[in-house]
Amino acid sequence: MPDQIHRRSSEPIRRAATRGGVVARVAAALALLGGLLAAGCNVIVPVAYVIEGPGTIPADFTLRDTSTAVFVDDRDSAFPRTSLRAMVGSEITDRLIANEVLQARMLVDARDVMALVRGLETSDNRVSIERIGREAGVEQVIYVELKGFALTLDGVTPRPTAVCNVKVLDLAAGVCVYPGDGSPTGREVVAQTREVDPALFESFAKRRVVEDDLAIELGKTVAELFYEHERVELGENLGIR
Repeated sequence: MPDQIHRRSSEPIRRAATRGGVVARVAAALALLGGLLAAGCNVIVPVAYVIEGPGTIPADFTLRDTSTAVFVDDRDSAFPRTSLRAMVGSEITDRLIANEVLQARMLVDARDVMALVRGLETSDNRVSIERIGREAGVEQVIYVELKGFALTLDGVTPRPTAVCNVKVLDLAAGVCVYPGDGSPTGREVVAQTREVDPALFESFAKRRVVEDDLAIELGKTVAELFYEHERVELGENLGIR
């Protein structure tokens, strides 16, 4: 029996997490990732190439061909800039269209969804995903909850990493249809970009470029849950660029 639709809490929005807290959450997620892989859990990460070799990875879930919205949630304000939420959402929708998963007319612009939510909720009242979907006029919502976003895991070595949980909610049926294992938190997704030259951290403008690259990589990794795609090229995420 599919889980009932997860509703966002009505508790006040928590204050932004500290930089150390964000790094700790990302590092903890990556440590957990090793255990999940050892246990055979289905977590979407680039090491699939090493485990299974070259080729393609099938879609993890087939989206229903219906009106759809992508909502990127950042409860702990882990993104250093709000615009990165829109960047992740837009990357997801663009890739779903480009890979013929859904037609453009079926998708609501991720930026419009964010604007809609800003108008609906306050610091004391968080609206449900069901209401967001209803107000957006869609029957399906891809819900992405950011859990961590950091440019370094140890405070020294540049290694941009982002972690999020993903769910798909069928509002017409009133159930969460993905993941199908009944996980209350959703499917964990980890995205990493290549190690970057430390010189890119020397200015605010250069750091923004690295942040943008990581946001795009996160959107790409989430979107790939829903269509067949090429495995990561061996060495693609290795070495300083």
